[in-house]
Amino acid sequence: MLTLHLNAADLSRTVVRSVPSVSLELAAAGQRLFLPTVPGHLEGWRARTRAALRPVMRPYLDLCRLPWWLPDFLTPIDADVATALDRVSATPAETLSAELGPRLAAGDLPPRVGELAAGASAARQRLRAAMTAFHAVAVAPYRAKIEAAVHADRAARGHTLVEAGIDRVLRNLSPYLHWSSSGGAYRLSYECAYGTRLDVEPTGRGVTLVPSYFLPQPCVLDDPAGPMVLAYPVERTRRELTTGTPLADLLGRTRAAVLGAVADGRSTTQVARDVGVSAASVSQHTAVLRSAGLVTTHRTGSAVRHSLTPLGQRLLRAVATVSSAAGP
Repeated sequence: MLTLHLNAADLSRTVVRSVPSVSLELAAAGQRLFLPTVPGHLEGWRARTRAALRPVMRPYLDLCRLPWWLPDFLTPIDADVATALDRVSATPAETLSAELGPRLAAGDLPPRVGELAAGASAARQRLRAAMTAFHAVAVAPYRAKIEAAVHADRAARGHTLVEAGIDRVLRNLSPYLHWSSSGGAYRLSYECAYGTRLDVEPTGRGVTLVPSYFLPQPCVLDDPAGPMVLAYPVERTRRELTTGTPLADLLGRTRAAVLGAVADGRSTTQVARDVGVSAASVSQHTAVLRSAGLVTTHRTGSAVRHSLTPLGQRLLRAVATVSSAAGP
């Protein structure tokens, strides 16, 4: 059992991340390949991904083979691939040794991981190449669908927060999680697959909730220098994971991604970074969406910020309803 012990300050600083973590999705996708079964909507994805695997990806998949563990250094909570790769590649040697050494000693990881555990430069380069290659076949082609699901989940949590408060958000966050509160004590817990009892206290740092498409169960990442990170699976869907989405079919992939990116109010620069296009391209797409009555635009200082109109919100919710339904 892992239990987060929260105080009032933690609750006041609890937020839901607006974009998926690329490194977390990548690692969870790697784990999915080793699980004996996957939900129906991922069966086609897993078959296609397995068929596309190449030896260059092995250094990364070696680290994803355990269903109940991922090394923390492998999952920095970054939105873009380049930043995530840079952070993983720059992991201190002592961190690599501390996280991988015990698993090697226990026989959980293959001996060839030992070179990476020792911090060897060549092993780091191979890991970066493996992550890049695996991302290209397992995550990148499905980015629009993944981001749409994450944005829809965040929008739903936001409405719950406004209408019923943070207590309801945490109580309904995941069927794997159990929320309880009494007096000034608040606890969010779940059964860990490895059976160890862990008690974690953010002590006022707050919690960043990270919705994930591929993650099979919640996981906690604790960076003492920042907020506690609690990643959780978004609602299961019955619709197969493909490279297309209804909204992308209607608007085009980039314009659909721009619409999803402004779901919680974003500047032109932020949308450009999240979607991976130029600021000029974002301005063109938001102009079309604004003319259609789906977004509004206003200037705050030197920044131009975009947000959804009620019509835009209804469109995203309708697409999310079509694209996904709660699993059994």
